[in-house]
Amino acid sequence: MDVSSKHLILKILLSISLSLIIIILSYNEIFWLTFWSFLNVPSVTPAFSDFDALNIFLSYKKMGLNPYIENPESHSIHKLLIYPSVWLNLTDILNLNNEFNFKFVSFLILFTYFYVLIDFYFRFKSKALGFFLLIFFFSTTNFILIERLNVEIIIFCLIYFALLNKKEIIQLVFYFISVALKIFPIFSIFMFIGKKNIFFLILAFSIIYLFLIREEIFLISNNVIEYALIPAYGANSISKALYFYSMKFGYLVNDNNYQLFKLLITIFFILYGLFLFLINFSFSKTKEIYKEISIEKKMLLAGGGIFIGTFAISSNFDYRLVFLTLTFPYLINKLNFKLLLLYSFILIICFNSLLYSGDPYSLNYFLKAVFVYSFKIFLYSINCYYYGVILNKYIRINF
Repeated sequence: MDVSSKHLILKILLSISLSLIIIILSYNEIFWLTFWSFLNVPSVTPAFSDFDALNIFLSYKKMGLNPYIENPESHSIHKLLIYPSVWLNLTDILNLNNEFNFKFVSFLILFTYFYVLIDFYFRFKSKALGFFLLIFFFSTTNFILIERLNVEIIIFCLIYFALLNKKEIIQLVFYFISVALKIFPIFSIFMFIGKKNIFFLILAFSIIYLFLIREEIFLISNNVIEYALIPAYGANSISKALYFYSMKFGYLVNDNNYQLFKLLITIFFILYGLFLFLINFSFSKTKEIYKEISIEKKMLLAGGGIFIGTFAISSNFDYRLVFLTLTFPYLINKLNFKLLLLYSFILIICFNSLLYSGDPYSLNYFLKAVFVYSFKIFLYSINCYYYGVILNKYIRINF
């Protein structure tokens, strides 16, 4: 048996073992709550509650109600659908309301996710990458992603497969499925920049798709929660948090000017990101344009692109930080040892932001929020900077 076969068996066995452990725990509420509480995760029942919420939204639809609009039958937590309606069709087809089907599909999702993380390490076989992946794996961000089985876990796997598959048609299939399921993966589109004709074709089809579902996008955007929490990131999270503080203590931001304030914060981060992007971007007509693009660069353009795009225009729970793992291979090659140590420290803080709880209006909580969000803005900054470094080699813009 050769080394690659041994690695394949190891990846499968580890993935099955980890998935089975989680599934077995999910059958006992006491074990489930105790296990995740021990890991400092605010656990809830039923197990995999975010994934299970799809059954709740499907029930609204079957009652003749619009799941995008609050109704008298709305669940106390899962009141409004914030996903494209294709999820309801999948939930119905897979009959996820059946416990066996639900647990079996959950097992497949977990297995795929664990397999991807393990395969990620084996593909690069870098000690530094292994260290960074361990930082993420043993973080509260990863734990709550698994505990809730949020659909981000599926999107992450789809983007990973799109990145690593050598056949262009398969790459496109994985990309378009991810966009159809969650919209925001459109920010990963620059992973195709190595082949311009395909890139512009994908961009055109992506825009057409967004136009076709524009009404759903409008409903989803109205339903998205603006998380004003430490375990969240994004321009809208920052503006919402400042709004709450302003309302509590009588500062300038109030109900009358909040929408304008939020818009200004969003514009600020877009312009700030654009500035960092352009630092290393040349508009020279004679600059060399590369034809081949490495997997490390593609990964940063995909994972970093999703982080940058969602940070600039939205509010996001820290589930979505999982996409930052895709930036690790490129950044490990670019940052020197001291910067890697600093970067690992920042990741530890950001990936474990669930640990920083308390009274949201206390000075202690405010200082912790400033501390953590400063680091998340740093992550935004470094990704914008290297996004420009990479695309400078693949895009020529002449005036």
